[in-house]
Amino acid sequence: MAMPIHPMLPVRILAAFAFPLAVGAQATQWTLLAPVASPAARWFPTVACDEARQQVVLFGGNNIATTFADTWLWNGATWQQASPASAPTPRFCHSMAYDAARQRVVLFGGYDLGSSFGDTWLWDGTNWTNVSPASSPSPRILSAMAYDATRQRIVLFGGDEAIGGGGALGDTWLWDGTTWSLATPAISPGNRSGHAMAYDAARQRVVMFGGDDGAFFTDTWEWDGTSWLQRTSPAHPPGRRFFAMAYDAQQQVTTVFGGYGGAFLGDTWHWNGSQWTSAGSPGAPAPRHGVTMTYDLSRQRALLFGGGGTLLYGDTWNDRPAAVPAVAAAYGNGCGTPALDFVPDANARPLLGQVARATIANAPTLAAGVALGFSDQSFGMLSLPLSLAGAGMAGCDLLQSADVLGLGATPQSASTLSFALAVPQQPSLLGNRVFLQAYALAPGVNPAQWIVSNGVAWSFGDL
Repeated sequence: MAMPIHPMLPVRILAAFAFPLAVGAQATQWTLLAPVASPAARWFPTVACDEARQQVVLFGGNNIATTFADTWLWNGATWQQASPASAPTPRFCHSMAYDAARQRVVLFGGYDLGSSFGDTWLWDGTNWTNVSPASSPSPRILSAMAYDATRQRIVLFGGDEAIGGGGALGDTWLWDGTTWSLATPAISPGNRSGHAMAYDAARQRVVMFGGDDGAFFTDTWEWDGTSWLQRTSPAHPPGRRFFAMAYDAQQQVTTVFGGYGGAFLGDTWHWNGSQWTSAGSPGAPAPRHGVTMTYDLSRQRALLFGGGGTLLYGDTWNDRPAAVPAVAAAYGNGCGTPALDFVPDANARPLLGQVARATIANAPTLAAGVALGFSDQSFGMLSLPLSLAGAGMAGCDLLQSADVLGLGATPQSASTLSFALAVPQQPSLLGNRVFLQAYALAPGVNPAQWIVSNGVAWSFGDL
């Protein structure tokens, strides 16, 4: 039984990352910040991250008594009120997104004093400019916007004509930096307002969830630049409106927080491109709706502000993924006399961005290598562990699915070799496991002349 050894393979397989691992997000740890200055408590303001100027921009909102027309800038430590020469009129329930191609924050619509707006404003870091595009969406509130970086267009969907349900909308509009154009997708979500959207940079799709039109929606949609595609997931957030949503570029997931779905909500969910998972909410903000959130790219944190529930809030939060421990553990038994031993290095665990190591000991020859598998339970239709007696290796067991063979090891002495694998700085790896088993040429030990080691289970982490 010949087992391949390819010394040139060792680190490149993980680095290239052709592994069919399940993509998942970490639990979210929310942190209440204490800025020196802050906007007043309010609901239905809107924020967007001005990437060119490394600041988050907040505009407007309402505290029941007052509708605001103030502009605030977040620098990672505190809020500072801006003093633009011109600004949009007071409003809430408007939409904003950052246009990276034109380096402008774009604001559309909103509501105040019984009127819905249909105006478009641009923020250049100093002032707001009211533009007059050749075409524009109709006046509306509670629409959703996101910047489609692949196609360099801001996408706007739906909304409502007025407070109190003037008529939910289901149209899709695109902003190209000069004007709005009405898209005509072959498939489109139903009319709705109070939904939210974010751009998934890893998958190059605009993601939309929820909202309502007399009933709370639980559907997930993705915009690919031409049409909308409905996505399904075994689990999903409960139906809701007026919630916050942002794409976390570090974890490569879209995060949803809060909203209203018959009661004020304070849960956190992640969409990884194929399924929703509850992210847990240790230390989360109080349940609320009318809350706003964006991803602060410079600080690599989602930034959340305000909203209302039993109270109106003026608090600022960010999220930090809860740490996931990196674990390396031996399991099962090797074969041979003495048995081939595979020992994980406690000081070189499978941490993201670092090199994980293990030592092959008691090797009868230096013709040895490592196999990597994604399961310790099955290999195709076969259950594990699997006796290798039928392959001429009596007393030896296959302990992992051997999906990748030929990972090389470096000789350290006449009977030991060192195995090393660089772990990419890829957050989607966190919590995933792989299973390793060493093998070595052992002339005369058995008819196959090969022996195998115990297994080593690696669980990727950042702690």
